[in-house]
Amino acid sequence: MRKLVAILVLVIAVAVPLAGCTNSSQGDNGNAQVTYKMRIYGTESCPYCQRMKDLSIEMFGATNTIFAEINPAITGTEANLQKFCILGSVLAAGDCSAPTPVVVLTDGEDHLLALWIGYVEKSELQKILDNTSVDRPLYWPYNSEGFIPLTEDKVNKVRETLGLK
Repeated sequence: MRKLVAILVLVIAVAVPLAGCTNSSQGDNGNAQVTYKMRIYGTESCPYCQRMKDLSIEMFGATNTIFAEINPAITGTEANLQKFCILGSVLAAGDCSAPTPVVVLTDGEDHLLALWIGYVEKSELQKILDNTSVDRPLYWPYNSEGFIPLTEDKVNKVRETLGLK
């Protein structure tokens, strides 16, 4: 009997902390599940790109983290680089010289939620998740103070570039 109790206590001790681990969030009603995907446009050699990739994997899982290499020296990255340039122009109002990474956050059904340049801390990412919606995608213009709603023309440009809903 003691062995059974010890095993049960061990199972509960392991299961309780893991119960909160998920790549989804519940809405206020506790029923709706939202899955997120993060697309990161950058290079493997960029430390901020790698940090953003690691955080995305931690929060959303490896299958919901898409790393798009943009190094033109690597064959097959031309399409990613072109998308990076377009996204960079939305964020930095310039050409293809935006810093890396450029990050796009969508829900599990590929609806645009947010767009930004660079690494954001986990607490900032949680604020994004708490304050964005399909109807009100956010972005952080380069060299600005924080996230603001994307204008409709920019939303359409990002959706068209990435084939989002």
